[in-house]
Amino acid sequence: MRPTSVLDARKGRILAAVIQEFIHSAEPVASEIVLRRSALGVSSATVRHEMALLEEMGFLTQPHTSAGRIPTDRAYRFYVDRLLSEQRLSGDERQRLRRQIQSLAEEAERLIQGAARALAREVHYPSVVTTVRPQEHLFRHLHFVPLDARRVMGVIVTDGGVFEGQPVELPEAVDPETLDQISRWMSARLEGLTLGEITHDRLENLVGEMARYQRLLEYVQRWLEREVRHVAARQVVVEGTTHLLEQPEFRDPGIVSAILATLERDEELAALLHPVPGRTAWVAIGSELPSASMHECSLVAASYTVGGRIMGTLAIVGPKRMPYARALPVVRFLAQNLSEALTHLSA
Repeated sequence: MRPTSVLDARKGRILAAVIQEFIHSAEPVASEIVLRRSALGVSSATVRHEMALLEEMGFLTQPHTSAGRIPTDRAYRFYVDRLLSEQRLSGDERQRLRRQIQSLAEEAERLIQGAARALAREVHYPSVVTTVRPQEHLFRHLHFVPLDARRVMGVIVTDGGVFEGQPVELPEAVDPETLDQISRWMSARLEGLTLGEITHDRLENLVGEMARYQRLLEYVQRWLEREVRHVAARQVVVEGTTHLLEQPEFRDPGIVSAILATLERDEELAALLHPVPGRTAWVAIGSELPSASMHECSLVAASYTVGGRIMGTLAIVGPKRMPYARALPVVRFLAQNLSEALTHLSA
């Protein structure tokens, strides 16, 4: 294999033509097709020679001696990094996608599920959305909501969403104004901590400062321990897995079964979708993915944030020949809109 990472203009155009045709047809690409698609104004023999050189360099491979050629993982990486011209989403497309997110902007869980569903529907590939663990959420506010004279319900607002506790009955009546004062008092002392940092000892210290309302503080303590911090795994939402069966690469039952099994393992997916430092959107191709079961796939992903803090990843999983020029802007746009909606929700 010739060790070069730079192609001259003609080889670049031929490689782009092969990839674009393969994306469209899923069939090995012959030199005659490349000649028509690339409009290079050279002979068929020249195109065949250049394709042979691209194969020698490791950018193309020939599945059968009499067939055309198909791109390698290296070719897709070069295409995405050097040759790709992303499509611009139309105003109608942007408005349609934005409406789908905004219609769900009542709670974080529905937003995340809705974003995954909208993405899978838009690109016709499986979509995956991961979130940080609840204990990694940053505490913003605590509200005690009076249900009647002695029953209250707690609501915790974090940078990743809203957690509602179960109603609790107090030993004595507490008026709404006092509940509001307690809420603000506790919020001021806990603001900026992650939920995981709101420990038993930290809450015990608060009880000492506010012994009269020990029942409320014990309620928050039990709530965090049972309903928030004990949810150890990241939330992973997967939508549209049946779209895999539409792709000719995945007609082999063994290949598709292995991919579907990976899409059911939350921790493995969370590792695959771990954000790339310094990049808001990225592409991982074939053998670049750490899971061997995913080596026939590519991943197009983007981080979503709240207040500048990464809260998770939104991605699509598809064949290596997926149309990156459209996939990247769609994933990036939906991640931006999810960020905006979650930021508004946690304000």
